[in-house]
This record gives sequence, structure tokens and C-alpha cells, in this order.
Amino acid sequence: MKPPQTIRDVQRLNGKIAALSRFVSKSAEKCLPFFKILRDPKGFSWSDDCQAAFDKLKEYLASPPLISKPKDGEDLYLYLAATSGAVSAVLVREEEKVQRPVYYVSKALNDAEGRYPEVEKFAYALIISARKLRPYFQAHTIKVLTDKPLKQVLAKPDTSGRLIKWSVELGEYDVKFESRPAIKSQVLTNFFGDNTPTECMEENPSESEKGIWKLSVDGSSCFTGSGAGLVLTSPYGWTLEYALRFKFKATNNEAEWEALIAGLTIAKHLEVQRIEASSDSQLVVGLENGEYESREELMTKYLAHFQGMKSAFEVLRIVKVPRAENIRADQLSKLATAEELEKNQTVLVDYLERPKISQAEVMDIDDLQEPNWMTPFVIWLRDGILPEDPMEARKLVYRANRFQFRDGVLYKRSFSFPWLRCLNPSEADYALREVHEGICGNHTGGRTFSHKLLRQGYYWPTMHQDAINLVRKCDKCQRNANISRSPSQPLTSITAPWPFAQWGMDFVGPLPMATGQRKFLIVAVDYFTKWVEAELLATITEKNTESFVWKSIICRFGVPRTTITDNGKQFDCQAFRDFCREWRIEHRLALVAYPQSNGQAEVINREIISGLKKLLEDSKGRWTEELASVLWAYRTTPRTTTGESPYSLCFGTEVVIPVEVGVQSPRVVHFTEDNNEEGPRSILDLVEELRDKAVIRVAAYQERVSRYYNKRVSPRPLRQGDLVLRNSAVADPTGTRGKLAPAWEGPYKIKRVLRRGTFKLETLGGREIARAWNAEHLRKYYQ
Repeated sequence: MKPPQTIRDVQRLNGKIAALSRFVSKSAEKCLPFFKILRDPKGFSWSDDCQAAFDKLKEYLASPPLISKPKDGEDLYLYLAATSGAVSAVLVREEEKVQRPVYYVSKALNDAEGRYPEVEKFAYALIISARKLRPYFQAHTIKVLTDKPLKQVLAKPDTSGRLIKWSVELGEYDVKFESRPAIKSQVLTNFFGDNTPTECMEENPSESEKGIWKLSVDGSSCFTGSGAGLVLTSPYGWTLEYALRFKFKATNNEAEWEALIAGLTIAKHLEVQRIEASSDSQLVVGLENGEYESREELMTKYLAHFQGMKSAFEVLRIVKVPRAENIRADQLSKLATAEELEKNQTVLVDYLERPKISQAEVMDIDDLQEPNWMTPFVIWLRDGILPEDPMEARKLVYRANRFQFRDGVLYKRSFSFPWLRCLNPSEADYALREVHEGICGNHTGGRTFSHKLLRQGYYWPTMHQDAINLVRKCDKCQRNANISRSPSQPLTSITAPWPFAQWGMDFVGPLPMATGQRKFLIVAVDYFTKWVEAELLATITEKNTESFVWKSIICRFGVPRTTITDNGKQFDCQAFRDFCREWRIEHRLALVAYPQSNGQAEVINREIISGLKKLLEDSKGRWTEELASVLWAYRTTPRTTTGESPYSLCFGTEVVIPVEVGVQSPRVVHFTEDNNEEGPRSILDLVEELRDKAVIRVAAYQERVSRYYNKRVSPRPLRQGDLVLRNSAVADPTGTRGKLAPAWEGPYKIKRVLRRGTFKLETLGGREIARAWNAEHLRKYYQ
């Protein structure tokens, strides 16, 4: 293979390398000189570095490593490496105590990625591996073998920025972190050969200095605020820099103590055991080693707090350094007090709400609580103890990948937010009630309620259902709930067994004043034939109602079996009940504020009003003269439900209307007196068949209407003994309680079920409520 001579040859070479990247260890790092040439295609120059990289690549490809195929269910191991220009990883499997490579991953870093802190570069190498090797990560447990504190950095609850996104992305895989053992495989020796940053380490460190972390701290206090700068350096040379801003006033000495305590707290979270802290504050170092005596109460508290932290470390030394040797920490402390701190994107920035010594001591009472859903996770993450059942243990280990136990608190990794604090049942109940009905609560619905809790940073497994249950049982939410417009019960059709057996009655008015001071209209309609009777009235009285039933119904069509009316006083009175009882007429009252239960009469009222409007125009007082025409038009028009006109169902034939006289119809032309007597008699013999066909059409029509209506039904099952709320707009139709009154009132108890969707109610004291109520105006009450 010859060296490239043109920019086109370099592009072909990079394409070949990309195809072989799986088999090439740290391919991006080996090919960095080639990538740099492509950044300036016009100024092609094959330098000595390019030739050296080309020769090394040919030498490597002359004896490439053998790639191994993993088996189902076995654990795979991932090694990471990072340099200033590239990150790399190798996925290996262990076979007979020999580690064999499965896949190599490598990526060149751009300018921004090259400025990542070293620990973030290793985390970036892990996330690149997870993206490129997604099938392997999904099918196997991946053990990341590294000497960097990736687990602590990714699991830290207050981690911000890109580390949060990477932590959430890794949450779907079974990834474990273990310390990197001694390298025995030649393949891994080549992989790690040139990765260690030796320039940051001593050439011959003494045995006592091995594994010592370095912490440089400095505090600053000025008129713009107070802050601290921290520089934490690992034994392997990578550094972690923090700018910490205080949201409280602090003197310079207090800032120095806060800086030292904050640095040791971070080291404790990273599980550092051996650390040496350096500070340029003579007071802090002197108080720690006993050279100075504390005379101020605050300094005594800071010293006591520091002494309490010593037990978390095997080795903890505090040394005094000149300010010139603590420049970086001093710069970070100055940055923390600058007004442009929020705009800084190069160092980790955090805020301290209050002094460490002012934080109240909290007793850990988790062990005193009864076992709850968090107990298995806490026992596993804190003590490493799994359930005895193998299936439960495996399930727990898989689910625990999304949880972390830090400082006695269990956290769950979220897909939308950094970390969610896990709550036990008592804490969850308090959080629910405080957010729902506390000072800032507005009684939100269940779904919005649970989302609000998530956004506040809380979690427990049943939070959505618990939120729904709390909202359902909240008295204020129930009394002020929206009134549903969808039907709660399937449609119940009303049918009549024979003509003129069942009549619906209602009043229309008041209408414009007519002659004789008549302004009301009483209307009755037969449910079978749809025949309509109406009478003009000046006043609505019980006597007028009885007279209308006697003259217009009983005397003309016989005694009906049933009459259906609304709850008006002219119908629901003792005199009319006695009249119906005398003639053995069953009197049914429609449900309260539910006109659908007397729908036939309501439809006729609408038809009459519509017909009068079209005929009267401006002469509204002539409605009494036009009423007969409207009724005649209705009686002679075929109805959709029966397919016949009310007149034909009553008399067996269609009536002769005026148009048949003006333009003679066939039956008018061929009319003879001889056939006039015989024809009507035969028609009367066939009228029963006509009515039977009408019954079939009515049943088919009602079935179609029911099918359409029932699609919109939202069932709200109610049973005898249930507590319900009543629609206050129906119970108080005058609206005397005002706009701010609750939409529902009660609760009441269902005394008995009259029929589907119809109930009799009683108060909690046992007093029966007059009249029946439909489920449309009731709402189940939860306690």
C-alpha cells in the first residue's frame, strides 16, 4: 500500500480505515494526522507525522488481533482510554481466564470535546461505546473496568450538564463499574500502552505517596459576594475543578473554611480514602494542627465540623502552601464571586445555600420505619444483600441500575429530570396533600398533579394512581367538578302497546296575549300514532287540566292506560292524582330537570312553536287563529319514526288535503258514491296491518337512534347505598347562591333504584327527597 499523493487518496484511506475500525485498536488516535489533512483540503501536505502514522498503521494491519464472538448471557468487559485528541474503548469477553477482544470503538474529538475534563472524556468514551454497540449493551451485562471514578461522577444527584444526559442514556442498560485489574492480555497491553498521562505523575513516587489525592482550596470574600475555588487531582493526573458561590454573607476566614469543607465533601462522594488538602490560609491550617487556639464561636464550630469529617478518610493531611502555589484555586474563587459566573461554561459551577455549620442535624430514622417499597433497594445498594428468591434477586438487580443511595437518601434516575428523590409512604402522603391543597396548591387534576410532583423532583412507584385517588376523594374537588355533558346511561326507548294507550302532556307558554286573554296552550300527544290534541287556555289550573283530559282524550279516544307529564304543580297535585285514580289511569312524572323522560311532548311543543313562527311573521297575536292549521299540517304529514301520518294510523287512510281539490288527484277523479261506502270498510279491516308495520318501523328507528346515542355513553355506575352529589343548578334553578357557589351539593344517599339510571334519594339523616332523579344530575361521592 503506497502513501496517498492527493487529497482524494487520503479520503479513500480514511474510508478504508472506517470500515476496519472494529478490528483496529484506537483507530481514531492512530489516524489523527490523516483527519487533520482533510480539514484543509486545498493545502494538501503529506508531513513526516502522516508518514509515521501511515507506517504504524501498515505494521498493525500486518498482524491484526483475532475478534471473538460473545455467547448469550455471558458478561462482557469494557476498557476505556482517552487522550487529548481521541477516546477509545475495547469490548472483550473472558474465555478460560483469557480476555479476547469483541469490538474496538474509537472517535476523534473536536475542539470543544478536546477541552472536556479527563474524567468526562472517559464518560464520553463510555457513552460512545453504548451508542455504537447498542445490541451488545442490550443483550449482555457490561462491566466497565476503569480506575476512574465514573460511577460516582455519573451517579452524583447534583450532577449537571452533559453528564446528566449521559447518565440518563446509560440507565436503560445493565452497566456495572469495577476497578481495573492487572493487564495480562497482550491486546489490552497494546490498548493501554500509551494512554497514561505520565507528565502529571512523579517518576519514582514513594510507597506512602501512592494513591494520594490532592485538593487545593481557596476562599474569597468581597463586595460582590463570597465564594470558593476547588481543584481536586487524582493520583493518575486527572483534575476536577469547581467554582462554588455562596448565597450568604461570609468573611474571608469563613470562606476559607467553607472551601475546605466543600472540597472534602466532594472527595467523600467520590469515595476517596487518602487525600492531602492544601490551603494558603494560615488560620485554617493553624487551627487544624493545633498551633492556634479558636477564640470565636464560628471558628470553633467550623473546626468541630472538620474534625467530624476525618473519620470518612483513611489519610487526611492539611498543609500550608504559599499563595503563588495556589494560583488555580485562587482564580476559581475569584470567578465564583464574579457577576459573569452564570455565563461561564468551562468549569463546574455550584451554589451553597447556607453555611455548613448552620445546617440542622437530622436523625436517620429509616431503620425505625416499617418496610416499604424502598427497603429492598436500600438493603441492596447499602449492604449488598439480595432476596433469597433468585428471580426476585435478578429483577431487583436490574431495576436497581436506575437507583442510587447517597447520604441516607434513595434517588432514582429520571428520563426527563436529573434525579428524583424517592419518598416513603408517609412522605408521599404529605407531598401529595401539600401540593394539592397546600399554600401553593390549586386542586389540580390527577394527571397534572402527578406531573407537578415529578417536576418538583419526587418519585414513588404509585404516584400517578395515588394522585388520582386523592383528587377523587377530595371534597372540594368533587363539589366543584365540571358537569359532564356525555350521557351516563344507555338510551331507554318509550313504546306504546296500542293506539291511544299512552299520552304525553305538557304546557306551552306564555305566548303573546290573544283574544280572551288566552296565552297558554295545553298539548297532548299519543305515543303510538303521534296524534296531537291541543287547547287554548287563559290560566293554568288543575281544573283546566282535568277538563282537557276529559274532553280531548277520554271522550274522543277512550280512557288511556298511562299519562306522562312533567313535575308542574298543575300535574303533581292531589286533585289530578285523584282524577287519574278515579279513571284508573297510571300517572307518571318525568324526572327532575330531565325533559328527555317526556321527550315526545317536548318534540311536539317544538314543532308547534316552529310552525307558528313561520305563519305569523309580524302578527304574533293571531297565533290562536293559525293553531288549527299547524295542527292539521302536523296530523297529515308522515312521521320519520312510523313512516305514516298520524291521520292514517288513526283512520286507516290518508286525508284529502286542499291540493287534491285544486289539482285533482286520482282518487278524487275516480270517486263514486257507490264505492265510497265499501272502500272505507275494507280499509278499516286492513288498518291493523298498517299499524303492525308502523310498530316494526318504530322499533327499527329506535334501534338506530340507540346505537348512535350509546356510542357517546360514559358509564357512571351507581348502586343502592352509594353516596352521591346533586347538581346544584338543578336543585337551585333560581341561582340564588351566586356564581361562586359549588357546582354540586350533598352528599345524599341512594335509597332505592327505580329503574336503570333513575334513583330515589335521601339525606344522610334518613329524610327522603321528593321526586326521582336521573343519573345525569348525580355524581358519585368518595370518602
